[in-house]
Amino acid sequence: MKYMVIARPGPLPPSPAQFDAAFEWLRAQLDDGTLDCLYGFLEGGGLAIANADSHAQALDQMADYPLYGMVTWEVKPLLAFGEGEETIRAKLVEAQAAMGGAAS
Repeated sequence: MKYMVIARPGPLPPSPAQFDAAFEWLRAQLDDGTLDCLYGFLEGGGLAIANADSHAQALDQMADYPLYGMVTWEVKPLLAFGEGEETIRAKLVEAQAAMGGAAS
């Protein structure tokens, strides 16, 4: 499973040693394929696409991040393009019919 993970800095900045540990950890995650990609924001923090077998594993990976308690997290499970298309289309047809429209 893939997850979009956004981390934004908290109210207190990390120490230089914590910052270095976080960068080392992130590089290792990129190198071993746990993260597909990683981008930083100009104001600090960043976005990654992470791989995990379950929500619990994704949480474990996040909790292992050296700055875990010093950032605000936003995490969204991702679907591959087209995955779920049939389910969504069927619901659109159902909603259109409920509103009295003709289904296409």
